[in-house]
Parts: sequence; C-alpha cells; structure tokens
Amino acid sequence: MGSAWIVLICVAFIVWIASTTPTGRRWRRRLGFDRSGRAPKDDREYLLRVCNGDAAQVQRLLEHERRHRREMTEAETYRRAIRRYLRDRM
Repeated sequence: MGSAWIVLICVAFIVWIASTTPTGRRWRRRLGFDRSGRAPKDDREYLLRVCNGDAAQVQRLLEHERRHRREMTEAETYRRAIRRYLRDRM
C-alpha cells in the first residue's frame, strides 16, 4: 500500500511539472482545466456595452483579433478588441 502512494505522488508531481511547460498549458486550455485565460466579466460587459448590445459586432471584433494571433487567450483577445475599438474610435 505504501509503494502505491509513492507511485501516485510521483505521477501527480510529473503531471504537475509537465503542465507548466508551454505544451502542457495548451493541453490544459484544450481540456478546460485552465481558467486563467478567460476574459474578465468586466471586459465582456464593456465590449458589449460599447457595441450598443450588438453581439454580432462583438464577435466580428473578436474574430478580427483572432485571425492575427490564434494562440491568444480569451482574455487577451478581449483586451486587444477593446484597444482596437478605442483606437478606431479616435
């Protein structure tokens, strides 16, 4: 029984170390375990508000940003879309 615990702890430690690599972070995101890249509620609400509640326009802004850099997290995409909206508005 004691050796089973050691094996379990070693496997968990190896998985934890592997998940800190860039490839591991991508896998965590794909599997839905990584919530750190999610857009904050305030960013989502702000972008929807400045687009006058038009969800289609929000999606167009987000898709425009995603076309340039596919590896961005959702939070980065929202921030870049907000920056682009503000820059274009000026």
